[in-house]
Amino acid sequence: MEEELEKLAIEHTAELFGKNTHFFNVKRKIVSKSGIGSTPDGYLVDLTNDKFFIIEVELSSHDIVRHVMNQLSRFKMAMDNSEARYELAKFLAGTTDTVKNKNKVSDMDYLARIIGKGVGIFIIIDSISEQLNEVVEYLAKDGTDVRAIPFETYTNNRNQSLHKFTTFTRETLQKEAKKWTFKWTTIPVDEHLDKINNDMKNVFSTLSKQICSLPNVKEKSRKNWITFQTSPLKNFCTVKFLPDCLEVHIKSNDSFMDEKGITRKIKRTPAWTFDRVFTISSQKNIEDAMHLIRQAYQCTCVERT
Repeated sequence: MEEELEKLAIEHTAELFGKNTHFFNVKRKIVSKSGIGSTPDGYLVDLTNDKFFIIEVELSSHDIVRHVMNQLSRFKMAMDNSEARYELAKFLAGTTDTVKNKNKVSDMDYLARIIGKGVGIFIIIDSISEQLNEVVEYLAKDGTDVRAIPFETYTNNRNQSLHKFTTFTRETLQKEAKKWTFKWTTIPVDEHLDKINNDMKNVFSTLSKQICSLPNVKEKSRKNWITFQTSPLKNFCTVKFLPDCLEVHIKSNDSFMDEKGITRKIKRTPAWTFDRVFTISSQKNIEDAMHLIRQAYQCTCVERT
């Protein structure tokens, strides 16, 4: 559970971030001038280097784009608001009356100054994934100091919990990624169509055209499926080819509606971030299928305001 991971992170702040740091275990929403906001899981001051970080704790099974990149992008926009920076510094300084580092973390002017210099990001997550590397790469494009910390928990034969974590900067994460990332193999669509009969070919043709009619959607043919996306980080629907039907995997959120009970839930993994699946066996299934697929597109590819 995310709450358990967050609790463990709080218990191990010195090991995670270094001894000469101060972790603010508070949830304080920051908003931009237009009202776009975000509430991180905490804030951190690196007292050695006079740097300020926001902390985001996430599970790799979550949609990293929706739950991490979107939220952190909102926070970065909010940090452009000088009033928001001032209010945050004032709030954080008021949360501590500690004697240690009195002239640092309790000093609003100090906090305002380092926040104004730029805000870094710590992402604490239970395991690394290909998407995590892409998100770190994207968030760091403007020079933001982004660090990812895979926090893994194991149980030994005495039923004791053991924790393993390593801090990856953008550069070290890219090096580490070589051990666990891979590139999707691309094949011609016809290789998939050769596996199915003519009726199912027509079904896929109709389905594909309707999905690709959605704004900015592109079709990508992989080795074992065809995926539909608006960008590499925003794939919302995947089609697998079975002997007598098409198997469709989609993403959903809390507002997802399946009035006819067509889909069944599946568990997300770091490598497979879809959470519902259903099948299509004839043209008469297309209308119902598109009702579900449009919702997946909306929750994954349409920016929320």
